[in-house]
Amino acid sequence: MRQRLAWVAIAVVVAVVLVIGATRDGAPATAAERAQRLKETTLCPVCDGQNVLESNAPVAAAIRRHIDERVADGLDDDTIRADLAASYGDDVIAIPPSSGLGAVVWVAPVVGLAVGAAGVAVAVWRGRATAPVTISDDDRRRVARARSSQP
Repeated sequence: MRQRLAWVAIAVVVAVVLVIGATRDGAPATAAERAQRLKETTLCPVCDGQNVLESNAPVAAAIRRHIDERVADGLDDDTIRADLAASYGDDVIAIPPSSGLGAVVWVAPVVGLAVGAAGVAVAVWRGRATAPVTISDDDRRRVARARSSQP
């Protein structure tokens, strides 16, 4: 029982660390890096799944300029994203929110991994905990008869 509790505690700690790491915003150090990251995580509203950094569409160029201006103005990333979403719709934001229903996108894989690891651990533990197989004399006679009757 104590060993099982230790495994559960380890799984919980790993899950918490992964969730914190996945939702933590590792903000770039310079304005250029921030603008680059924002452009990489902003989707072009007229392109199919392409971010504004890679798109050649005129609207993507306008969004890139908009991002550069807002970063130069000193606005934080969340404010810039909210501004873009208000202008072009929520679909331009490529990263899901880290709170509310969007947090499920971040948490579900971690929980699934933890549950899967716990399942494997339980299966291994149960495999080791099974009683040894005993072979009766009757079983030995049956096997001997079956072997002797084979051509």
